Amino acid sequence: MKLPVLALIVLPSLLPAQDSARTTTSLPQVRVTATRDGPRAPLELPYAVTLTRPDSLAALRRLGVDELLFAVPGVALANRQNPAQDPRVSIRGFGARSAFGVRGVRVLQDGVPLTLPDGQTPVDALDLEGAERVEVVRGSASSLYGNAAGGVIDVRSPLPPAMRAAPFARIVGGGASPTVSAVGAAGTMDRVGYSTSLTRVNGRGFRDHSDQRATRGAARLLLTSANAAVPNIAIAARLSDVSNAESPGALTRAQYDANPRMADPLSVRKQAGKIVRQGDLSISLMRALRQNGALEAVVYGSTRTLANPLTFATVDVDRTSGGASARIRDEFMLGARRARLTAGADVQWQHDDRLESENCVDAVTVTTACPAGPSLRGNRRRDQRELVTSIGPFVRGELALAPRLLASAGVRADAVRFRVRDRLVTATNLDDSGDRTLHAVSPALGLVWRAAPLVAAYTSLSSSFETPTTTELGNKPDGSAGINPDLQAQRTTTLEVGVKGLLPTLGVRWDVALFEARARDELVPFDIPNGRGRRYFRNAGRTRRRGGELGVQADAGALTLQAAYTYSHFRYLEYVVGTTSFDGRRIPGIPAHALATSAAVRLGDATVSATADVASALDVDDANSAQVPTRTLLGLALSRTVQLAGVRVSPLVALQNIGGVHTVGSVSVNAAAGKFFEPAPGRTLLVRLSLARGTTDVP
Repeated sequence: MKLPVLALIVLPSLLPAQDSARTTTSLPQVRVTATRDGPRAPLELPYAVTLTRPDSLAALRRLGVDELLFAVPGVALANRQNPAQDPRVSIRGFGARSAFGVRGVRVLQDGVPLTLPDGQTPVDALDLEGAERVEVVRGSASSLYGNAAGGVIDVRSPLPPAMRAAPFARIVGGGASPTVSAVGAAGTMDRVGYSTSLTRVNGRGFRDHSDQRATRGAARLLLTSANAAVPNIAIAARLSDVSNAESPGALTRAQYDANPRMADPLSVRKQAGKIVRQGDLSISLMRALRQNGALEAVVYGSTRTLANPLTFATVDVDRTSGGASARIRDEFMLGARRARLTAGADVQWQHDDRLESENCVDAVTVTTACPAGPSLRGNRRRDQRELVTSIGPFVRGELALAPRLLASAGVRADAVRFRVRDRLVTATNLDDSGDRTLHAVSPALGLVWRAAPLVAAYTSLSSSFETPTTTELGNKPDGSAGINPDLQAQRTTTLEVGVKGLLPTLGVRWDVALFEARARDELVPFDIPNGRGRRYFRNAGRTRRRGGELGVQADAGALTLQAAYTYSHFRYLEYVVGTTSFDGRRIPGIPAHALATSAAVRLGDATVSATADVASALDVDDANSAQVPTRTLLGLALSRTVQLAGVRVSPLVALQNIGGVHTVGSVSVNAAAGKFFEPAPGRTLLVRLSLARGTTDVP
């Protein structure tokens, strides 16, 4: 069905109903689970943490994880408008260097890691349909999770409804966006709860050479034993089949100014894109111990195949990965003082079979590199097996020093081993085999003072580390063989103070955080002339990040509000490349000021919602030679929910970027030839139609 016809059908039902009865809401109890020691109230934690529930406008399409994280303080989102590359998600500037996937941030779904042991997270397999809430830990308090510098993102699924079957369906379409359709069901039968979803993505995006076709499925079973109050066994499976995802690449400023829809000519000529198939399976167990203790364990595994034509080569990867984690926690009295202790360990492994061939798709003659003429795979340039293993035991304890004063301490020890076995060694292709192990011990200290029953002040001192990925270790700028012996892990120490609290009479939650993070050996991406798009990495000597974050969430009667302001003063302190010093320069990729808000007003059965996304200019390279201009993006939506024969019908019409502002959605940091800019769409009309039965909310 064409979009204009669909709009004519749904628009009449969007008019507000005459029932103007005021809806009252109470402030629900909030507990977060991304803490490594069980569900906790945010006021008990000595670090910044946000729980957000994706709203209907910001998460309208559910195409990428960035839609789930709108208006979270400290979180910067950059949508590349590139279906072959995941959105860039960074926390406090960590992760802004990512060339693909998510880096510098640990990502989990229902407590099961998606992040690989080398620190990379391919989020294209995330179950976005099942995302009922997202928990975000900001800062190096994430050290207890291992290889991450910036924080933790844990996407959580809802409990299935009590009824036997609650199906849903939705479809979203519009300009500058592929069509997204989804169906699924959830329910409970005896002591078994289940949820399923199937999503299809089809169509072209905003830019040329951005077509995508993908099918994703997910299923989750929750089993509750006879003597348990909550589910104690969870089995989850995900399947993702991206049969086509074109890559439009980044543009120069002149190309962006002339036509922001255009694709990089080299990316088009080389047919850059990817085909991906991935399957994931996990089993989580939880057993209560005594009155307040618990034993939790998870085992998970994944397979992934990737065909990835790039501008400089075609890369094929067959990957198997997996891991296990276990932790035990208990609460007890230590004399007259309340205490809590958590201990556990994580083990992960990753095995990649990597082939790299000449991309000869535009070859006009037969050459040594392209003996078969035009082809995506010419002569083989790399054939190797890459193995990464990691192990990380941790312990965390808390002690109530006084009725209102809680002290905590934790430490984690990590060892990440990288091994490369080269299977293509010739007189002209030297042996790239190698072995490196990177170690880190990451302590954390915290103090929480309950200044009032619903207000807490805290301070923390913590450290974290982040390793290079296998690819980053293997891409040596001088072209020599083997693993880069000079590229080191990035290590960060963060001092943070903050205040957070609740105003229950107004239905408001708020938090304020100030931090300073000092990193040494920060991992910095760069390109080299004639590198044809291959990314290389080096260490900056020292960097300093100073920032402030303010978050407000309100649910007062008919009004729902979420707002986040972030101030980022990020600088290189010691960083010299050759004879060029970047001391004092701004770290690129992150705006100094960012404000994001989302608000909704319920008018009977209708809802009017709006978003605002405002950010100052940001730099595109270490030299601060060019900037992306400031942006102000506004969105507006109108929706209504009506009951028809026991089915809830929820049409929605949204207008994004109302002002039609030309802006850049993401930058390719330190790119060669000035190809920094990845444009964002102008004014976009989207229409969604959702159907649901029972009490299940439509995603």
